[in-house]
Amino acid sequence: MRKFILSSAALLTAMLATSAPALAADLPSVKEAPAPVLAPIPSGWRFEATVNGWAPSIISNVGVAGFPTSSVDVGFFKILSKLNGVVPLSLIARNDTFIAGVDLYWSALSAGASFRGPAALTTFGGVNANLHTAMTILTGFGGVRLPLQIANLNFYGIAGARYFGVNNTLGLSAPVAGYGLSATQGKDWVDPIIGFASRYVINEKWFVDAEADIGGYNKSVTWQTFAAVGYNWTQNISSTVGFRALYVDYEKANNFNGSFRFQQTLLGPQATIIYAF
Repeated sequence: MRKFILSSAALLTAMLATSAPALAADLPSVKEAPAPVLAPIPSGWRFEATVNGWAPSIISNVGVAGFPTSSVDVGFFKILSKLNGVVPLSLIARNDTFIAGVDLYWSALSAGASFRGPAALTTFGGVNANLHTAMTILTGFGGVRLPLQIANLNFYGIAGARYFGVNNTLGLSAPVAGYGLSATQGKDWVDPIIGFASRYVINEKWFVDAEADIGGYNKSVTWQTFAAVGYNWTQNISSTVGFRALYVDYEKANNFNGSFRFQQTLLGPQATIIYAF
């Protein structure tokens, strides 16, 4: 009996040894797992190119060289007839954390000015004044989103600089005496600014934009405010209607010829068209 058990065990061992390669060949081969494909991380940045249809009233007090200060006050209903040209453009990039932007406003304006000179100039019926101003305002800023716990509100604290390039030509004439004088003077300067920019999303179609800043340096002051209601016509095109105001006050003494004095307030309705990408 013992000899039979040993013989059976030996036979079973031999059968397993011969069948193992065949069984292994019948098993499906195991392939290595493919390397994971990394999906691109969305940046979240959104860019907005804007054309600003701003029609401001203009209130200016301008002093050129040794001439007394002249004043111009043109309402926005008359501004188009006084403008020689205007270029209003802006570009903004934003995501959930940061914002950056640049805003350009160039205009050239010719308008009559109120002017009262010294007695020597007003003896013969007063003096007429005409002012031509070409002005470039370029604002650049960057900022970070502040952690305000308000749903649907993106509120950014911003800091930047505003460049002014102003060229004034003041012409004076006396209707009775028949003489005329003119002077041209230009200045450019940069003011640092701080403020905020915000967008509140009402729903997928409507939103509200608001911004404000203030700044100045070395006898100059500037501030700006803006608020508007916007509507998304498509995923890429939207528009806003609102109100903008901008103020600048700058004075610089000349070495031999009076001083350059420029104080201006621009305020009025603004409509924009925005292309987002």
